[in-house]
Amino acid sequence: MTTVTQARQAVRARIEAGNVAFDGVPVPLRWQNEDCGPLPDDPAPFVYVEFLNEGSSIVAYGGGRCANTHRNRCRVEVYAFVPKGWGLDAAESIAEQIATLLRSHRDQHVSCFDATVIPGGDGAMLTPPGLQSEVGNYFWAACEVSLFFDQTG
Repeated sequence: MTTVTQARQAVRARIEAGNVAFDGVPVPLRWQNEDCGPLPDDPAPFVYVEFLNEGSSIVAYGGGRCANTHRNRCRVEVYAFVPKGWGLDAAESIAEQIATLLRSHRDQHVSCFDATVIPGGDGAMLTPPGLQSEVGNYFWAACEVSLFFDQTG
């Protein structure tokens, strides 16, 4: 049985193992509700990731091996930030690396399906709810991933 913590950790491990980089330089990863300190004074690329559980529904009933299987629908929202002036291509290339890592990925904890890169815009127009710093000096693109994990009980 997979818990929400195990599902989130499985996604995190997959992204961290992917060595996301821009022009050969690793891109720092920032995670929901973790204090990573303020952004650097000189803007540099970074990624912010949120794991969102949208609820569950029963997909199998009864005794036996899969007694009342509950399927949790989740979303991973990834924001790739680059300094203003670097262009949308730079932000999208970082978001696409993460989409590639999670698109059609399946392991013992999660089943990921679609991973869509979404062209973004000016960081001043967006501050993800869990990010502590303002991102007015940045431009962004996003990656949205749909996934599920099952629980029995």
